[in-house]
Amino acid sequence: MLSFKSSIQCWLFAYLIVVNGTLSAAPFESCPSKAFLMQQSVAQLYGVNLVTGNYSLLSDNLGTSDKINAIGFNFYDNYIYGWGYEWSTLVRIGSDFQATPIALENNPGVNFFVGDVALNENSYYFYKKGSSYGLYKVSLDEQSNDYLRVIKVINGATLSLTIFDLAFHPDNGFAYSVDKNGGLYQIDASNGASISLGNIGETGTFGAVYFDVDGNFYISRNTDGYVFIIDVADSNPSASFFAYGPSASQNDGARCAIAPVIDESIAATTDYGDAPDSYGTTLFSNGARHGISDIYLGNTITTEHNANVYPKTDQDDGIFFLTPLLAGSDSLIQVQATGAGYLNIWGDWNRDGEFSPQEKLISDKYMDDNSEVFLVNTSSSALNGFTWIRARFTSIPAIVASGGAPDGEVEDYRVLVTNAGNSQIQDTPYYIAFEDSWPEQGDYDMNDVVMLQNSSILLTEQFEVKQIEFQGQLKAMGADYHNGFAIQLDNILPSNVNASLVRFEINGVLQEVSAIEEGTDYLVIKITDDLRSHIQVTESCKYYKTVEGCTNSSLMTYNVTVPFITPITLDEFPQAPYNPFIFAQDATYHGDLFFHPGRALEIHLKNKIPTSKVDPSRFGVAEDASQEANNYYYQTSSGLPWALAINPGSQEEWKHPIERVDLIQAYPDFQIFVETNGNKSSSWFSQSNAVSSKLY
Repeated sequence: MLSFKSSIQCWLFAYLIVVNGTLSAAPFESCPSKAFLMQQSVAQLYGVNLVTGNYSLLSDNLGTSDKINAIGFNFYDNYIYGWGYEWSTLVRIGSDFQATPIALENNPGVNFFVGDVALNENSYYFYKKGSSYGLYKVSLDEQSNDYLRVIKVINGATLSLTIFDLAFHPDNGFAYSVDKNGGLYQIDASNGASISLGNIGETGTFGAVYFDVDGNFYISRNTDGYVFIIDVADSNPSASFFAYGPSASQNDGARCAIAPVIDESIAATTDYGDAPDSYGTTLFSNGARHGISDIYLGNTITTEHNANVYPKTDQDDGIFFLTPLLAGSDSLIQVQATGAGYLNIWGDWNRDGEFSPQEKLISDKYMDDNSEVFLVNTSSSALNGFTWIRARFTSIPAIVASGGAPDGEVEDYRVLVTNAGNSQIQDTPYYIAFEDSWPEQGDYDMNDVVMLQNSSILLTEQFEVKQIEFQGQLKAMGADYHNGFAIQLDNILPSNVNASLVRFEINGVLQEVSAIEEGTDYLVIKITDDLRSHIQVTESCKYYKTVEGCTNSSLMTYNVTVPFITPITLDEFPQAPYNPFIFAQDATYHGDLFFHPGRALEIHLKNKIPTSKVDPSRFGVAEDASQEANNYYYQTSSGLPWALAINPGSQEEWKHPIERVDLIQAYPDFQIFVETNGNKSSSWFSQSNAVSSKLY
């Protein structure tokens, strides 16, 4: 056996073997994620990354002077099979990219441009419309009695479709194709029966079609190279734009249908955005993505195998907002471009989690390695609050807000929009730390729930609160119990909330449930019934960021915007940190005192009032010294609280104690702070006053 390695693609290698006395290339090493594309009147083979539409020439010499069409990838032996026009017969292509003609018994004697290899059997199927032709199969199984013998499945007048390629589904055994008018067909290859599944909404010559392992159907249009994705299981299937691929007058495709569509490079070669996934960000959502090249925004470009969705954002550096974004007004933005391409920018003014064509700020602005300042208009109907802007820069004009592009970059920015006359006030950020053993003191490590809470309020010209927005991140969870988390705005009525405009996200994903809790006297913004459901823990590391050596990449963030029907005066509005609290999840154990207390067990900051859903009979039990009549809540007789709100000031963060280390051992000055009612040791929480070995 003589062998050699090919340098054409890192995911292929080749070696030569002798088969039946003929010199023939070995199969491809694996079932690749990339697609094969055959083009030109003298066959040339390309590799296509369906993630971005980026493609590269694999071979411009396949050992033929004519076309090769109707190709399919055979996962039984890892060869490409197709129809060689030079020989008018089946050809096999191995990893040396040379076509070897195969003699067939009962060869129809004409050329074919529609074909694929089945997945539920080791057979090649090919089709030509017309009564003299039809759908044929030929077994590629050397153990079969029909090996390399052509069998006609159905007459081409009975199965009469104007199609240009077909592909087999990875699971159900059917073949699928799209005709020139956009009709989607399912074909039973065993008998040639076809079913119309409807019109996909796109027309043209779709000369290359593929499947992936999840049953997604991809079709490539010859004239413009656009790749569309179709869910063939949908009751009303439609084509959605997926990527910008190569165009050609002669186009045929093949792919290993049991492989996922991924960027399988060892080093990531794709750039993604990082807005919430409702905007089309991850590959799963057909998000905006670009193959890396010498065209990008700013000075650098980051690459990922899949998107880091907000709040795991990239360090984008191409767009600078020089003036605030005011509804109904013009604003200045500066864009820096590296390389030559077209700039397109969208803004989600109605905050519905999508970029619509009507929300475009800049269309196809050509830039060539320069920096430019643009005057852009924010819609007069733009809603107050934080929203997202997406910029795409690529060599392809008329690009849309999602889908793959072979070059360039996408950058997403979270921005603040205000109406004329409104102003935004950012509240002080707080670390909110809880001991969840209330009404017992427990281990008092104050790390059962640690939340970093940010908030901002939107004011009218009359300095009335029109809207409040909360952002938070779970920093630690050392709890054995299942705790929910919520924020009460004391004395604010729930009926004053404009419920239709409330926006609620967890980890950047828009939530279907309302954040406004029902049945409360004052407004309660409920983030979750169970914080543990958002964090992955293991048996050996059952806490989140409280035990040394237990690293955890989980992330739980929230963002909720609450607009008010009638603005509220600042004097009547509560102040940060407001009234955050944890509560027991229903039907879960929460200590021997109450066993399954459910929502009625709440733990608040010292002297913050509970909600109307609390069970007041639990006050004064064990070490709790609450006195409802005096608004004296959630503290021991010596004044120790079960929850803290800490503003670290200029410090980057507040560090909580490690698991089962008393807060007073980690921060000794806290005892003095409590005993003096906060008159002394007011900076007890600073790192300089801490025992660092007892902190996480």
